[in-house]
Amino acid sequence: MSFTPEDFPDFVEAVHGYRPFPWQDAYLKQVAQTGQWRDLDVPTGLGKTSLIDIWLFLLAWQCATGLERSVPLRLFFVVDRRLVVDQAHEHARTVQHALQGASYGSLTGRVAQALREPSGESTPLEAVRMRGGVDWASRWLRSPVQPAVITSTVDQYGSRLLFRGYHTSPRMRPIDAALCGTDALLAVDEAHIALPLLTTAADCTAYQQTASHPDFGRRGVQVVSLSATGAANPARPRHSITRADRQHPVAGNRLNAQRRLTLWDASTLAKNSALAFAQAAEQAMDVMLPLVARPVLGVIANTIRTARATFQRLSARDDIDLVLLTGRCRGEDRERLLNSRQMRELFQGISADRDRPLVIVATQTVEVGVDVSFAGLISENAAAAALIQRLGRLDRTGAFLWAPAVVIRAAAPDPQDIPVYGPAAHATWEWLTSYAPLTTCAENLQHSLHKGLVINPTTLPVLMADTETTSLNVPAPRIPVLHRTLLDSWTRTSPTPVPDQPTAPFLHGLSTTPEDVQVLWRSDLPTLGGRPDWEKWAARMAQVGPHPGETVAIPARQLRRFLTQPTADDTTSDLEGTPDAEAPTAAKKHQAMAPALRYDDRDNQWIPATGPRDIRPGSIVVLPSHYSGHDAYGWTGTPGAPVVDLADFPPLADSAPTRLDAGPLALLGGFDETTAHTATAAITRASKKLLAGEDDESITDIIHQLLDRLLGLLAAADSGPPTPGSYTIDLHQRLSWLRTITAWDTAADGRSARTGHAILDATDPSRLLLIPARPKGDRVERTTGVNDEDTDGSSLTRPVGLAQHGKAVAARAADFAVRLELPASLVAAVETGAHAHDCGKHHPRFQCMLCAGDRLLAESLDEPLAKSGMDPADIRAAAAPPAWPTGTPSYATKHSAPWPCRTGSPPTPTTPRA
Repeated sequence: MSFTPEDFPDFVEAVHGYRPFPWQDAYLKQVAQTGQWRDLDVPTGLGKTSLIDIWLFLLAWQCATGLERSVPLRLFFVVDRRLVVDQAHEHARTVQHALQGASYGSLTGRVAQALREPSGESTPLEAVRMRGGVDWASRWLRSPVQPAVITSTVDQYGSRLLFRGYHTSPRMRPIDAALCGTDALLAVDEAHIALPLLTTAADCTAYQQTASHPDFGRRGVQVVSLSATGAANPARPRHSITRADRQHPVAGNRLNAQRRLTLWDASTLAKNSALAFAQAAEQAMDVMLPLVARPVLGVIANTIRTARATFQRLSARDDIDLVLLTGRCRGEDRERLLNSRQMRELFQGISADRDRPLVIVATQTVEVGVDVSFAGLISENAAAAALIQRLGRLDRTGAFLWAPAVVIRAAAPDPQDIPVYGPAAHATWEWLTSYAPLTTCAENLQHSLHKGLVINPTTLPVLMADTETTSLNVPAPRIPVLHRTLLDSWTRTSPTPVPDQPTAPFLHGLSTTPEDVQVLWRSDLPTLGGRPDWEKWAARMAQVGPHPGETVAIPARQLRRFLTQPTADDTTSDLEGTPDAEAPTAAKKHQAMAPALRYDDRDNQWIPATGPRDIRPGSIVVLPSHYSGHDAYGWTGTPGAPVVDLADFPPLADSAPTRLDAGPLALLGGFDETTAHTATAAITRASKKLLAGEDDESITDIIHQLLDRLLGLLAAADSGPPTPGSYTIDLHQRLSWLRTITAWDTAADGRSARTGHAILDATDPSRLLLIPARPKGDRVERTTGVNDEDTDGSSLTRPVGLAQHGKAVAARAADFAVRLELPASLVAAVETGAHAHDCGKHHPRFQCMLCAGDRLLAESLDEPLAKSGMDPADIRAAAAPPAWPTGTPSYATKHSAPWPCRTGSPPTPTTPRA
């Protein structure tokens, strides 16, 4: 089963089909010899994502040798571009699938077997995507000993590292912080745009190294920068390319790609900079397309507004295929867009004989880590670092004789008028005019393209050798010092200290930048007398909760602007933590705002948001679908068509409820007004029959007839070709699947492995909720908690005794501690704490709550319960009888009983395995 670092090239070839570049092989050997993760100073296009392969191979090698492990169990690959999180995740998934399906005895199989050693489970590697959403935190990793690659954005990782995970419950925050900050390697791609996170993580590491127990000190988070300009500590050693890379047949072509850059001052085409860029981009496209080696162009704008103006202008043409890419997009829409035919073509490489040219209009989301290659590039003027990254998407493989690029200045010469980059973009433009040809009209562009400035990783260092680059880039943000006292205050998660220091300055620097909020849209939020029916809004959100696939991260200030001034210009960019182009102004006390719903995580309830001050950073906000603001390509920030309600389609869920309500159905199925009225009538008719409980028709027959009727309406509505953002097929598949369920019941306890549950609303018969039958066989629906298989579990269908549960959790925790190679004293402490973690449940009032408020049932139990087997919603409903005042902190009830309440004495610690 043995293998050595010398086998790494063979492993990469077995998994990916190609051998690593010389710098990748050299880096692996350097880490293997020294244990030091040096910062990577490697040009774009040379495969920095391969750090994933390097890390897992070294981890497997150390696990196979049986020596003391120094390679962390978890790799966090962080980029502040949402689209890149998806691409890095796909790289990790490729490795995961190769390991899972490797044959025994092969090199890949031996690596997989070595990775199974830490966890003792069948899965060698987990690939987790952390890109926002609202339920990520509770179920993202099966155990702390599972090797895993977690791809993330700056906000998602950084907030969890600092015990303030966005959209996570207080009880999960210490767990997330431990997983993110212990036995972890943090790799920050293009770190020049994430310096605050690098600095903060490095400060955390320094504090961890002073831990009283030396074993904790050596397990602190390790930090590696994947950028030539963004080391948190400039004194840190770096790893760079060598002559072997320059002479490599593949790497050498990439390093010497003939990218020729031309400048175009188009600021006089229109007063509005977005319209000026759109007009110039179209003219540049017409000049470029006959000249480029492949029929694929990239058009990159600085803001979503400019990208959309360009997309709208080019959409009027029928001679090109067009795609819009922005990072601020709902997860489900993003998945659909990335899996579209055009994007699959782009990722695989565009054919020279493609019928129509493909034009990709994008924001900064494609600057970093996206493995695409354009034959021509049109970019809005930006800071030097951003332009260099954009040029890295042009002829990425160096396969063309030449590849033209045009940088367009669309804003007036005033540096402050340049969106996002300001004076840095102006200084970069002035510097480039000294080297690159400059044109002011489309007629002269073709002649200039062939004489463009050659910019590639070989020529760029020469061009910038005598240049003061400080003015060419956006100034580094002021980064606050992370004091130990502040870090200690963040470790207090329940209750949270008041006041509580925000984490945003430590992730993005000190600025006026607002944090993001998670926004989602629902189409079943009724009004009462022209005003929101807040009680029903909250009830419906509690009934069908939010999920990551339907949310999008929007700066809090931008959402306030959209709800108060929906026609105002949207200057949102795709950079996390970018200062708002508009200076903050004092909020008007009674400024009118379109009403919304906000989740209050302190009181665990949905509450009205009626003023700008109610839109708080880090919160979850629900908007009615008719507000608009989002389409198939992402956030628009402007009024328009209603937003499709995706609540019924959570990712990776086979038991999601389906709302039979004309509002969601009409948007999903593309119903016109007449069809929507017909659907409402059919649902109302069926609901009234079910509410009446008449015996002439069975519940199953009524629901089957209703589903048949809706499927018929869907077929009639689906007459045109599929369009981006269309969910008609998904809705048809869902309704057809529900139709296959052979039995339905309306009783609260009627759901089983063969019977679905129909939930009626007596106050609104035009709405029906269908919950499918429970999964069959070994598949068990579980809530968040410990899965102890035969010994214990978090099953929704059976009760678990408190003593049994305590022993099972103690055994599992001790096993984790042993596999993590903790000292015997720490193993004993973990086991004792795990045994006692639920001792407060022994209290009579807690037992009464677990019995749905039935005190007699609680008193007649043979033994105290840890889990009742009830649906968690029913337990929550019973959690606030008169003896339990609303708002009582959970720790005050759960842990109010003293140690002696537990059955039996503290556990005798087990002896750790060697």
